[in-house]
Amino acid sequence: MKGTKTFGMVLAVVVMIFVFASVASAQTYAGILDGQWFKIKLGVKGYRVATGTDTVLGKGSGSISAYLYFDYTGINGTGTYSIITCTQDDLNPSQYHVIVNSDAISTDDIYGQTYPEVWDFGGTPLVFDDGSGLLSAYPTFYTKITADGATLKNASISNVACSLYADLTDDDQGADYATGSCSISGPRALPPKVPQACLP
Repeated sequence: MKGTKTFGMVLAVVVMIFVFASVASAQTYAGILDGQWFKIKLGVKGYRVATGTDTVLGKGSGSISAYLYFDYTGINGTGTYSIITCTQDDLNPSQYHVIVNSDAISTDDIYGQTYPEVWDFGGTPLVFDDGSGLLSAYPTFYTKITADGATLKNASISNVACSLYADLTDDDQGADYATGSCSISGPRALPPKVPQACLP
């Protein structure tokens, strides 16, 4: 796909991931985030590129509100997480768009036998629909988890690194896509605080 080049991870982050790799896999309670919601802020900044010519039209930045839902499938500490994104509409704040992300995250890509954990999505995107276009974020994030054994007490997500690809085919200034960086962070959200439109 045209424009799939994304910003590379900085060397320090790559080195850090390899350090975590030595203690990776088999989390004690791999499914502890199963059924959990997070309210996140997705911050984006990057460059808009023109249709057909690869001409850079300019840069931009912004942020959108979204929710993430974690669904775990596995046994004996090995499995995958599927993540649903529910994103507030860019023009109509009362409307939300739900995407069931098709590519699952393996527990092999979640580092830290206990807590905290680092999640490395690699080439697997989280896709967000803000009503104006599709945003594909390729994150590495840190989960701060407080638990009593297998019982989750609290959790939050903070950004380690994130690259962005955005489909801008409806852009009124002729941009076809945008590429750049992003950030994902936010606390766990209990269902009463999750918009009804997001609930599965």
